[in-house]
Amino acid sequence: MSALLEVEGLHAGYGPVVVLRDISLTVEHGQVAVVLGANGAGKTTLLRALSGIIKGRGRVSLDGKQLLGLPSEKIASLGVSHVPQGRGTFANMTVEENLRIGAHLLQGGDERAEIDKWYAIFPRLGDRSSQQAGSLSGGEQQMLAVARALMPGPRLLLLDEPSLGLAPNTTRDLFDSLGRINVETGTAMLIVEQNAHLALEIGSRAMLLEAGRLVSSGTAQELRDNDDIRRAYLGY
Repeated sequence: MSALLEVEGLHAGYGPVVVLRDISLTVEHGQVAVVLGANGAGKTTLLRALSGIIKGRGRVSLDGKQLLGLPSEKIASLGVSHVPQGRGTFANMTVEENLRIGAHLLQGGDERAEIDKWYAIFPRLGDRSSQQAGSLSGGEQQMLAVARALMPGPRLLLLDEPSLGLAPNTTRDLFDSLGRINVETGTAMLIVEQNAHLALEIGSRAMLLEAGRLVSSGTAQELRDNDDIRRAYLGY
């Protein structure tokens, strides 16, 4: 069986500025893969190129279907959901209204059952179902963004710095939930993250991005055992 996501020779950027150069990677079905890197390494640009927010050149395929050149809405309909940095919830809409927006790509499923499923996984969202998203805490907004992205049952979830701005305990809870969701639903995840400790705990594969190039990749354990990566990203 081929990989779920295959990226070969991807170049992407903004106008004349090339940020990513010759990126090649794979994400297997049901796998959690992690991309580590400092600020400005190109991590956000990578996810934007994969989800069609920005254009790129090279080859990006999902189950063999080429994604580059497709509009972001079409890529989403093929099974790719993107949780951007800063969450991107609709602040003036309620929790439940946000989830209903996420259900617009749901094919043949029961919207009510899906919403209730995510309330069970994230009980605080159920408690605040009629509250405006903008009034939630940062951690609750991130939970809502994740739940909304998962409403249509994507095959691949792209997460851009999910721990950004969250307290340590909230970050731990979120990553525990992501690990549980991966196990229970089989949803593959590509996580861009600066909290290397937690990301490497739930990821089975890891990659290091520096100045727009992938400079290292392997199992999560291999990157944890790399002395240079430990010193730069794990602090020991």
